[in-house]
Amino acid sequence: MIIGNWKMNTARADAIALAEAVVGIAHQPATRVGICPPALWIDPIAHVLESSSILLGAQDCIGDQFGAQTGCINADMAHDAGCSMAILGHSERRARFGETSESLLPAVAAVLETGMFPVFCVGETREERESGRALDVVAQQLKPLLKAGLDVSGIVIAYEPVWAIGSGLSATRADIEEMHATVRDVVGRADALVLYGGSVSPDSADEVFSAEGVSGALVGGASLKADKFAAIVAAWERK
Repeated sequence: MIIGNWKMNTARADAIALAEAVVGIAHQPATRVGICPPALWIDPIAHVLESSSILLGAQDCIGDQFGAQTGCINADMAHDAGCSMAILGHSERRARFGETSESLLPAVAAVLETGMFPVFCVGETREERESGRALDVVAQQLKPLLKAGLDVSGIVIAYEPVWAIGSGLSATRADIEEMHATVRDVVGRADALVLYGGSVSPDSADEVFSAEGVSGALVGGASLKADKFAAIVAAWERK
């Protein structure tokens, strides 16, 4: 699975043009390719993708039912707009908006209830890695899912070392393998889909995808250029 997270980028016309270009990316049926545009562009992009195999996702949503939550979208709205997934707990939202794994549990449950799948993000800061706490930090981010009794078989986990996002840096192959193995051990599923994120680019993709246990990538900046995104998809398919 290769997912492009566009974050807070693109004007409407640019978003539609980029989605059209992504539709043209050649990929094998077994490779699931998806994009998560800004919420305002979900509807027009849903029309672009409707006859393609490209998955559409929201960058965030909440678990509340319809009501007085100004500025928010809930899981039902995302699903009704054509989404099949939603990113939850991205480090940028954890840092800026104070989201925690515990506070995200209603959103995870709501996304699963619609039939969509959550892309649940975990990862450590530079300080946490350098202090030797990276594995424990990620384990603690995952354990609330299990304590809540959620069906983790329907959850995609995205491991994104916070210090690598947007920095051009990437974790070492050994670090990636160790973390992905830890994620599967914590959730108790050897078959769990665990994506790697954090400055994945055409230059780093081959090395990232050679790491044992990597199920694909959550791509940030490189997903804003169709040729770069296509190169990452191609790197996955030749691994």
